[in-house]
Amino acid sequence: MVNFGIVYGITSFGLARRLDVSNTEAAEIIADYKKRFPAITTFLEECVAHAQQHGFVETMLKRRRPIPDIDSNNPNRRSLAERMAINSVVQGSAADLIKIAMVDLHRRLSPHAAHLRNGQPPEIEGVRMLLQIHDELVFETPESLAEQTRDLVVDRMQQAMTLDVPLVADAAISNNWHEAK
Repeated sequence: MVNFGIVYGITSFGLARRLDVSNTEAAEIIADYKKRFPAITTFLEECVAHAQQHGFVETMLKRRRPIPDIDSNNPNRRSLAERMAINSVVQGSAADLIKIAMVDLHRRLSPHAAHLRNGQPPEIEGVRMLLQIHDELVFETPESLAEQTRDLVVDRMQQAMTLDVPLVADAAISNNWHEAK
């Protein structure tokens, strides 16, 4: 709650309500967080400044999103635009990453992508990518290949992009998505 709340501009009042603490305690949590992780505040300010200077923001892979109200005289519209600038960079970059992982995994696993593997069979037979939900991928695989599939998926998700920090992917094996949560 604290991580996402601060990144998306939560107020001490909003954090207090969500954590069921006093406004004073919530304000202290936010201040301590920003003191401990000052680069996050710098990053957020840079997202807004880029939008103000250029009228758009970019994801890590340079996809652009216009932010037309970033200089609005209306404080509510400007505040929404600032949050949109930050969200577009963070969530847009996460979307870039998951798309790269999905394309890579499709190429490696789909029987329909043999042309992308020079006619070679899939790395693991019988695996189907079923769903993508935000930063999650759901696969169907024969039970006997579940661990091998999990290991390949985790590896490819962690290698999808080169970042300055380690990219860690978690995975679970279950009979349905609900049990895997």
